Amino acid sequence: MSRSTPTRVVSIGCSCINRFQFDFFVTRHPETADSFPRGLFDWNIASLEATLNILSLVAHGRLPAILEHENGFNVAFDALIVHDALPGFSFFHEETPQQLLGNPSRSAAFRGKIRHLAQMFLSPSPEQHTHLVWSNLQPNLPDTVENVIPWSDFVLTEARYQRAKALGHRIFGHSASFKFLTTPEDTTLASHAYPDVRVIPLARSAAYEGDPMLYDTVLREALQLPG
Repeated sequence: MSRSTPTRVVSIGCSCINRFQFDFFVTRHPETADSFPRGLFDWNIASLEATLNILSLVAHGRLPAILEHENGFNVAFDALIVHDALPGFSFFHEETPQQLLGNPSRSAAFRGKIRHLAQMFLSPSPEQHTHLVWSNLQPNLPDTVENVIPWSDFVLTEARYQRAKALGHRIFGHSASFKFLTTPEDTTLASHAYPDVRVIPLARSAAYEGDPMLYDTVLREALQLPG
């Protein structure tokens, strides 16, 4: 049965594989482009613990003030912009981050961009159905975060799964739907017991985009497109 309202598909972490896969899908189905808005988690790395923290801050109305707090942003490992109140979340693709934070106009523009990307979480549209996608599948992700964020914070457990869904429903309403994509080694859940969990035996490697068809079935289901 088709939905009466349009669907938007939104990443809630952990890395840029979601956006790569969304863009691959839109290349094949350009008519769906409006269903994949850019968001806070696109192109950035966030552990599942960081995702839960951000969703909780949104649900309690505290995220805007944190994103406005200029002094909370710092540079880690000479490459990543991080925020004191957002542990496990890194703004991964900003050029010359030290100079960015030291330049008032660049810093203000950066914070404005982040606030814009967070807006879909802060002001969800009641006219749209939201489908939230979380994934720790990116093949090179464990190596990328090594010595930066504990890999245990990326593992999909029962408690984290339930909390993510509770917060997602609180923010986007009870009609919100989900898909959690994970490898067998990186979850304690079995997909046969959780219809919105998909366990994919994707080998770890130096790759980061995944096969262009990796999310095809998942996104067709989300948008209720024929197979």
